[in-house]
Amino acid sequence: MIKQQLVIKRSVIAVSVALASASIAQAQTQSAQPAAAAPQKVFVTGSNIKRADKEGSSPVSTLNAKQIAATGANTVAELLSTIPAFGSGTSVDIVDGGFSAGASTASLRGLGSSSTLILLNGRRITASAYADPNQGKSAVYDLNTIPVSAIERVEIFKDGASAVYGSDAIAGVINFITKTNYQGTEITASTSANDDGEFARRNISGVTGFGDLQNDGYNGFLSFDISSRDQTGIRDAKDVKQEIYADVNQRLGEYGSYLTNQPFFFRERTSGAKNFSTTLANGAGIINRTGCDSSQLVTGNRDKHNLTATSMLNGRTFCNYDTWNNYEAQSKGNDANLLGKFTYQLTPDITAFTELAYTRTEREYRGNSKTILSTSPTTVFRTNGLPSNYQLILPVGHPDNPFPDARSAVGYRFTNIDGGAKNVNESGRFLAGLRGTTGQFDWETGLLLNRSERTETNHGMLYRPTVDRIVSEGRTLAETAADPSVARDVINTGFAQVSQLDAKASTTLGQLAGGDIGLAFGGEIRQEKLSMNPDYETQVGNIIGLANTLVEGRRMVKSAFVELRTPFTKNFEMDFAGRWDKYPTETSFVPKVGAKFIANDKLTFRASYAEGFRAPALSQIAEGGVQSFTTLTDTVRCPDGKNPLPGGDSSDCSRGISSMSAANPNLKPETSKSYSFGAIFAPTRNLDVLIDYYRIRKEDETALLSASYVVSHPELYQDLAIRDTNPLNALVDGNGNPIPGTGPLNAVNRYYVNQGATEVSGIDLEVAHRLSLGDMGRLSTKFDWSYQLRYKRAERPGEREANLVGTNGGLSDWATSVGDIPRHRATLSTNWTRDVHSVTLTGEFVSRISMLRRSDDFDIYPVPYCYYGKGQPSSAYSLGGLEKFSNWVSDCSVPYWATMHVAYSYTGFKNWTLSANIRNLLDKAAPYDPRYPEQGFNTQLHNGQGRYFRLTANYKF
Repeated sequence: MIKQQLVIKRSVIAVSVALASASIAQAQTQSAQPAAAAPQKVFVTGSNIKRADKEGSSPVSTLNAKQIAATGANTVAELLSTIPAFGSGTSVDIVDGGFSAGASTASLRGLGSSSTLILLNGRRITASAYADPNQGKSAVYDLNTIPVSAIERVEIFKDGASAVYGSDAIAGVINFITKTNYQGTEITASTSANDDGEFARRNISGVTGFGDLQNDGYNGFLSFDISSRDQTGIRDAKDVKQEIYADVNQRLGEYGSYLTNQPFFFRERTSGAKNFSTTLANGAGIINRTGCDSSQLVTGNRDKHNLTATSMLNGRTFCNYDTWNNYEAQSKGNDANLLGKFTYQLTPDITAFTELAYTRTEREYRGNSKTILSTSPTTVFRTNGLPSNYQLILPVGHPDNPFPDARSAVGYRFTNIDGGAKNVNESGRFLAGLRGTTGQFDWETGLLLNRSERTETNHGMLYRPTVDRIVSEGRTLAETAADPSVARDVINTGFAQVSQLDAKASTTLGQLAGGDIGLAFGGEIRQEKLSMNPDYETQVGNIIGLANTLVEGRRMVKSAFVELRTPFTKNFEMDFAGRWDKYPTETSFVPKVGAKFIANDKLTFRASYAEGFRAPALSQIAEGGVQSFTTLTDTVRCPDGKNPLPGGDSSDCSRGISSMSAANPNLKPETSKSYSFGAIFAPTRNLDVLIDYYRIRKEDETALLSASYVVSHPELYQDLAIRDTNPLNALVDGNGNPIPGTGPLNAVNRYYVNQGATEVSGIDLEVAHRLSLGDMGRLSTKFDWSYQLRYKRAERPGEREANLVGTNGGLSDWATSVGDIPRHRATLSTNWTRDVHSVTLTGEFVSRISMLRRSDDFDIYPVPYCYYGKGQPSSAYSLGGLEKFSNWVSDCSVPYWATMHVAYSYTGFKNWTLSANIRNLLDKAAPYDPRYPEQGFNTQLHNGQGRYFRLTANYKF
C-alpha cells in the first residue's frame, strides 16, 4: 500500500502555475535559509513561485522512497498501478504489446497515456519512438526509462495542468524526483518470484554521492540500476481461472491451429473467381494432409473445440499445431539504467547543475511460426507505392494441387522457422543549467537534450520472392520451406527526440493582507523530432504479413507563461496562470485559476478551473503513416455478425483486412476544460480527511477513423473500404443477380480526425490517521478511494454521450471505443513501526466490469443483453460467441478483485535494511475475463502472478 501524505500540513499541493520547473528537489535544497521565526519558502510541484506552505488549489499525492519500497513494486509501472487515480488505457509491458511493445505508460483518469504528462526532475521526458494508432496512445511516454531505485519521491498532480506544463497535461502530471545532495554509498539487491517460481525478476542497484552543496559548494550523485526478468509461458501461469478458460475459450486445449506443415488445399468453386471452399457445406472441396505424428492428429468436434456449426473442421481429422506453447504471461527482459547529477555553486548566488542519464530496455518475445492462408488475399505493403493484394493460388497441374480440374488455395505453416520478436529501447538524457538569485528575482535556465532510439526485430518473416517461386517454378511447399531464403529477420528502427531551452524567474510584487504577492514568468523553445524507418525489404513489398510504420517529422514549439499568486487575506488566496504555446500550425493560450479558503484551523476549501490543450502527436500529422492488419465484421455482407447474406461467406463475419492509417496535417489540437472542488478536514491532530470532486471534458479529440464505422457507412466513405470488384464474388439479390459494390472486403484506408468528446468526473477520498502506541511504536493508516461518477464519450459530434462507468464502454455503447471503466478503485493500508521493525498491511480493490450491450448510439436496447454466451434476442448483432460463457457467468461481468499484501522491513543490523514483500498474500486468482484467453487475466486491471514474494537487502557504506 502506498502511504500518500494527504493532510493540509503534509500535502504537496500544486498551485495554478506555468512552465515545468527544473530540478525541483535541488531548488528546495539550495533555497536560502530564512530567519528562525519565518517559515522557509520553497518551490512545490506545479508552481514557479516559492511559498511558505505547501497547500494550494489543486491536489497532489506524494510518495517517498520508503512508501515506494513498501509496495514491493519492481518497476515504476507496477508502482503507479496501485494508485486508484490511474485507470485503463495504458500500454502494459508484460508481453508483446503490438504497436507499443516494450513500453509501459500511465493513464490518469483513464484518459490515455497521451493526456498524462511525465516529468523527470520537473522537465518533460521525450516520447518514445512509437506510432501507436490506438485512441489515447499517440504519445508513448515510456516509464521504463525511469529507475525506481533513483527516485526520492513521486508527485502526482491530479488536475488539468496545461496552463502549467503545456501540451499533454490534460489529465494531470507525474513528476519523478531523483535523489539530490546525497552523500555516501549504498547498494541494493532484490529477487522476486511467485510461489511457483514463475514471473521471476532480479535487480541490483546502487547509488553514491559526494560533497555537500551547503558546506563544500558542490555535490555529485551517480546511480545505477540493472534488472532482468524471466520468461513465463501461459502454461506456467497457474493463478488464473483455468477451469473456466479451458471450457469456455478452449485455453490450453488440444486444438491450437489447423495450419501446420501438413497443408490444407481449398478448391476454387468458380473458375477465375478466387472463391474457395472453406465451410462444412462444401467440405468435399477441401483436402488436407495428415502426415504428422499420430500425437498431433485431432478430429474436429464442435463442442470440444469451440467450433462454429459451419466450420470445415467438424468431423475432419487433421494435424494440430500447438499455438499455446508460444504464448507468454511474461516475456524475457533485461534493463539497465544509469543516472548522474552534479551541482556546483559558482558564487554565493549562482549554482550550476547538470544531469546525465542512459537507459536500455530489451524484450524478447516468443511467437508462432508464420503461415500462409490464401483463401482470401492479404496485403503486401510498400512505402513507395500503393499496397497490393497477395494471394498464393496453385494452378492446375501444380505438384501440390490435389484438384485435377481447379485451382487451389493453400493453408500452410512454416514450422521449421521460429517466429517471435525482439525490441530494444535506448534513451539518453543531458541537462545543463544555471539557477540563482539576482536582487529580488530567483531565476533558472536550462538546456535539455533527450533522445530515445528503438530497434525492433521480427523473426522468421516470409520473403515474397522465394514464396513466389512456388507458382513461377512449380516448387512444392516442402521444397520452399527447406529453402533458407524463404524467411528472414526484419529490422525496423526509429528515434524520438526533444531539444529544449528554457528560462524562468520569480519575485514578489509587494504585499496583500495575507502575505507576499508572487509573480513568475518565463519561456521555452522546444524542438520535437520523430523518425521511424521500416526494413528495406518491407518498404519495397518483399515481406508477407508485415506492415510498415514510416514517419518523418519535426516541429518547433515556442512557449511563454505567467503566474500570479494573490493572498488577499490570511484565510483566502487565489492563483492565476496562463500559458501561450505556438506550434507551426496552431497557437494556443490556456488559463487556470485556483482559490483556497481556510475556514478555520480544521477545515480548508479549495477549487480550480483550468483550460487545456493537447497538440496532435507528430505521428498523426507528419509525413508517412501506419500500416496494420485488423479483424472486423463486414456489416455489409454479414449484418448481424453471425449469418452472411446470400453470396457471402462465413469469413465475412470475422474478416481479416489490412489498413493504411494516413497522417492528417490539418488536425486541430484537442481542447479541454477541467473543474475541481475539494476540502481538507483535520478534526484532530492525528486525523486528516481530503475529498476532491473533479470533472474534465475533452473536445476535438484526435483519433484514427474507425475501420468498422467506415465499413458500416459506405455512403459517407465510398473510397475508403476496398472491396473485391469481381461480380462472381458479390452478394446476390433475390433473383441471383450480383449487387454492385458488395464484394469481399480486402482493406480499409483511414486517416486521423478530430472527432467527438470525452467527459469524466469523480470523487477522490483520502483519509489518513496516525496513532502513537507509546513503547509499542506508531500506527499509521491510510485509505485512498477513487469513485468514478461519469465517463462519457461521443465518438463523433452529435452522437449520444452515454455514461459508461462500471462497464467496458465499447460493449455498453457499441458506437464507442472506450475500454474498461471500473466505478471503484481503492487501497487501504496500515503501517506499524517500532524501533527497527516496520510492517505494512495493504488491501487493494477494483470493482466489477459489466459486458452487457446496452445501446448503439441513440439506439437504446429495450433489454440489455450479454455480448458473450447465449440467450440474446433475435435482434442482437455482432456478438462475441462463446456459448459456454453462460454456463459459468450469470451476470455478464468480470468480477471485482480484492487482494492483500504485506511488507516487512528490519534495520537492526548496522548499515543494513532487510525487507520482504508478499503481494496477493491470500493467493487469489485473477478474475475470469473472456477477452483475455491467452494471458488468462485482464492486463489493465489484474495480474496472474498469484502470491508473489520479493526479498530485498540494502547496505549503506
